[in-house]
Amino acid sequence: MIADRLRWGILGTANIARRLFVPGVRAGGETEVLAVGSRSEDAARAFADQLAIPRAYGSYEALLADKDVDAIYVALPNSLDAEWTIRGAQAGKHVLCEKPLARRAAEAEQIAAACKAAGVLLMEAFMWRHHPQHARVRAVLDSGAIGEPGFVRASFSYVIDTTVRRGGMNVRLLPGLEGGSLMDVGCYGVNVARWVFGSEPEGFAAQQWVDPRYGVETIFGGVLRFPGGQLAMVDSSFVHASINRYEIAGPDGRLVVERAFRPDDAPGRIDIYRGSDHSVEVATIPPANQFANEADHFAHCVRAGKLLSPAEDGVAQARALEALYAAAEA
Repeated sequence: MIADRLRWGILGTANIARRLFVPGVRAGGETEVLAVGSRSEDAARAFADQLAIPRAYGSYEALLADKDVDAIYVALPNSLDAEWTIRGAQAGKHVLCEKPLARRAAEAEQIAAACKAAGVLLMEAFMWRHHPQHARVRAVLDSGAIGEPGFVRASFSYVIDTTVRRGGMNVRLLPGLEGGSLMDVGCYGVNVARWVFGSEPEGFAAQQWVDPRYGVETIFGGVLRFPGGQLAMVDSSFVHASINRYEIAGPDGRLVVERAFRPDDAPGRIDIYRGSDHSVEVATIPPANQFANEADHFAHCVRAGKLLSPAEDGVAQARALEALYAAAEA
């Protein structure tokens, strides 16, 4: 039984935890951050002091041993997600794991099985799903305004910081930590396509550019074919100007969502084009903290004892990512 507020332990001191997740938790109303764990006690203490977190641990094991922690937020490099999600589950903690859950389906299935065996919830942290602009998109689609959706195009790119700091190279550029643009931002496009069509892809084609300086792909483009002939085109990059948007097309119109995955403090905006004259309706969605919504939603799921829409566990997502990488490497 969890307390009135679900109590988080954070594994790792990554910027996403520091700058977005912890402030998001505090902007919500259902959860609180109790502890942070790092491989370095100094790093954990500095993180805790900066963000006024009550408890700091110099190892992940020590945080998992804290009986007051109800759930863990796994904010580690991709290659460490499986080990520490499984160990968290075995310690009786519910798990919100930063996306993507895994690069390979077998690993994702192992994670999900461990969480099920331990009787804890597992949720992949695709925070975009919890912004109200996408609920509005779903309402537009369900209304039939553009007809049956048949095509999705999604792009997420930014110019990555290649500065080598005291901690080393950016983890997104390290093959040993499962870096790469598809794992970092391209996975959002895959996720939105699966969400739009409400089914899983069955055909894949892809191309990538692996930068020889880093050994990971810095540009990725993929096509996913869904049952019934629906298609999605997704692209991601570490070397192109910032963009995060998706477009959905049907026989009677299309809609475009700008700032789709990271609206941050800006209002959401949906441009809805209809008919042969391409008349446009602009829907503006008030700003929302999607990290706050995500944390609160997770608490609701824990209390319900199951994942509630629009959450998912990430296994099917991993199958799609693995298939895209295989297509690009063929």
